Amino acid sequence: MLHRLSRTLRELHRLGREAPAAGFQDAAFEAMKDLVRFDAGYWGGGREPVEAVVMHYQHLYRLPEEMNAAFEKVKSRPKYIEVMSRNIINAGQAQAYDVRETGIGDFFGPYGIDQCVTLYQRDDDLGLYHALSLYRSGEERFTEPERLLFENAVPHLLDAWRESKLLHISGVNLDACPLTPAAALLDREGAVHFARPAFVELMRREWPDWRGPFVPEAMRRMQDGAFTGEEVAVRFTLQNDLYLAVMRKKGPLDQLTARELEVAKQLAKGSSHKEIARNLSIAPTTARNYIASIHAKLGSNKVAQVATMLMSEGWL
Repeated sequence: MLHRLSRTLRELHRLGREAPAAGFQDAAFEAMKDLVRFDAGYWGGGREPVEAVVMHYQHLYRLPEEMNAAFEKVKSRPKYIEVMSRNIINAGQAQAYDVRETGIGDFFGPYGIDQCVTLYQRDDDLGLYHALSLYRSGEERFTEPERLLFENAVPHLLDAWRESKLLHISGVNLDACPLTPAAALLDREGAVHFARPAFVELMRREWPDWRGPFVPEAMRRMQDGAFTGEEVAVRFTLQNDLYLAVMRKKGPLDQLTARELEVAKQLAKGSSHKEIARNLSIAPTTARNYIASIHAKLGSNKVAQVATMLMSEGWL
């Protein structure tokens, strides 16, 4: 059993690094079949602010899309609320049950579902939740060992999924924008959808009492492309409908103006002051002044030193 668990976890983390984000969830369900026998699955999640639960995503594995609409119709029924409440109260602990015995068999029955093992996980730091379920038909129940295997695999599954989202989200150029450990994805309202633990750690460096799901108001102008606080600096890149936020501790480069940073990047790539002047439509003497200011602020005297600083912080 432990061998199967170890093998499945290795495969999940491999998928997190290598599988396209769009296909990760289906691939992860396939990998889980080496651990637990099941016929179909559900994966949903979002944020749970005090005022309302908001879903960011719902994914059905080997089930018709119409089931999502069916969820909307049944979620206010007392029996369904009772089952969901049990899952939420026991967050982090997988629950296995026969759907007919819980009184919601009429909902699951048309989809060939008789047995379910489900886990609700809450991330209190980010204010996010995830709900995963495995389904099977027939009288064969999920056993206690299967329940435990599922329970132990889900945290790894979610870690691999975050990695896949952050590394492979459509449009990210990993050469031009390498990810640091402190990376997250935010929506246009400033709500965190996914984040690495290091992102939370740096957020707390700037705002000691911060808790998700929303970043502080001062950081919500993602369209500006960057934010600099007392302790941290953040770059934002729009990727489809989400912003990739890459956070780091403030460093020497944060002393540079936007124009100086532009000059520094060209300088680091080997451009002369005349080439920089031509590329930026400025006078050669102005380019020289920018270069002198850059070296003074960074405490450098060689182009190679500037290039090293830019590369270490992901600007090259």
